[in-house]
Amino acid sequence: MSGPNPKNRKPMWYLIAAFSTVLVANGFLVYYAANTWTGLETEQHYAKGLAYNTNLEGAKRQQELGWSANLGVSFKDDFSGFATVGFTDKASKPLNDLSVRVLATRPTHEGYDREFPMTSSGDGVYRGNFTLPLKGQWDFRILARRGDDDFQRVERIVTP
Repeated sequence: MSGPNPKNRKPMWYLIAAFSTVLVANGFLVYYAANTWTGLETEQHYAKGLAYNTNLEGAKRQQELGWSANLGVSFKDDFSGFATVGFTDKASKPLNDLSVRVLATRPTHEGYDREFPMTSSGDGVYRGNFTLPLKGQWDFRILARRGDDDFQRVERIVTP
């Protein structure tokens, strides 16, 4: 009888090495995925899905109103400044009797949202000061209301 042949063990070590490589790669991917998540997700996704048709009707009503808004942003420094929004109706006449506010949201991180009111300065122009906690890209959601009429529009801005 002959003893154990060391050449017969080589395939076993190849299999162990291959599975070890896969496990190390998967471990790295799990670590990377868990530590780089920004935390962004849709809150109340089911309710928002059910309200989809209502949202479409709201967008149609807004389009029928014919309002338009022009956003202007000026910065005092890297984080603060003032915003100006000019509103006009279908006939390009200024809208002076609106309740206007702006919601600033960070598109890549949650927890930094800011809301600031806008005050009328006449001729359909509304102004408001803001301070942002971080530099970078921000979405300014312009929200205007008059009676039962609602208007919203999103503009992306970038801090200096």
